[in-house]
Amino acid sequence: MINFQKLFVLPKEEEEDFTFNEIEEGIYFRGHNLWLLVISMGIACVGLNINSSAAVIGAMLISPLMGPIVGVAFGFSIGNRHLIRLGLVNWLLMIVVALCSSTLYFFITPFHSETAQLESFKTATIFDCVLAILGGFAWFLGIVRKEAIKVIAGVAVSTACIPPLCTAGFGIANGNWEYFWGGFYFYLINCFFIGVGTWILSIVLGYQKYYLQRNSIKNRKTSLFISAISAIILIPSILLTKKKWDKEKLKERSESYIKTIKENHPELAIINHEIFQDNGKDFLKITLLNDSLTLSKGRLNEHNNLVKDIHLIWQYSPKQNNFESPEMKNMQAQISELKQEIERIKSKK
Repeated sequence: MINFQKLFVLPKEEEEDFTFNEIEEGIYFRGHNLWLLVISMGIACVGLNINSSAAVIGAMLISPLMGPIVGVAFGFSIGNRHLIRLGLVNWLLMIVVALCSSTLYFFITPFHSETAQLESFKTATIFDCVLAILGGFAWFLGIVRKEAIKVIAGVAVSTACIPPLCTAGFGIANGNWEYFWGGFYFYLINCFFIGVGTWILSIVLGYQKYYLQRNSIKNRKTSLFISAISAIILIPSILLTKKKWDKEKLKERSESYIKTIKENHPELAIINHEIFQDNGKDFLKITLLNDSLTLSKGRLNEHNNLVKDIHLIWQYSPKQNNFESPEMKNMQAQISELKQEIERIKSKK
């Protein structure tokens, strides 16, 4: 028979003091951590700049940015002010160094385009908050294990602390404050909810009880404070999630509408369609070939009724005036000669 108590128990493989020293060592911004931060920032900046997901993932794997975050959360849990102060100082120092170095890179690089990788780290949703808090759980479980390399590496990828900071640096270098605030907020919610996950699990595993005499009133106040801060930080991510959801639904409905049009009017040559918003209204611009058949106004009104809350814009593609160019005439002559040759071969057979 399965013993569910043993199945779900979380044993500590290390002594409490050993775990404490391990967390404290990970806080410091010096030696290996300093060089790992510099190298990971360089890899992340290049990856975001050239739109390389492999480079961005590599930067996440070696980034040491989570050490001070876990240190602050653990110090907060066990009431160790020295650990909190040490973690905050090194965390702020890492942010300054990371922002300055990424800003410098994006300032001197000849490529200033907004890549898909940069775009992905400028908007944080509620799902990123969930990932961060689960990452905090996994990170702390990795720390209390004797062999935690694989766990910590996986958490570093899932929580993605360093690319958002590089995105913020891109915003500063290019004067694009949407990227700066978006990337920086993305980074802050990752940090906060990684810390919340660490704080919760340190209590569950008994570290708070080991280091600090349990005070129910103090713990209740701390829990209420963290809950309130969490709710405040979550508000922007909820709004961004709703915005992203609305955009995806609009895209799905537009695709469905275009599919209906193509089924009902296969003679129409739809070459492009584009969705956009203007003054709070949704628009769908449909482009037809300039030599495509024309729909009557009545039929257009019928289609407009299928999507009453989306404003349709029908347009024909610009006429090409290059059919009389020497290149086009030469190509048409070659096509004519090829057709004649094909006919000649057929007649011989």
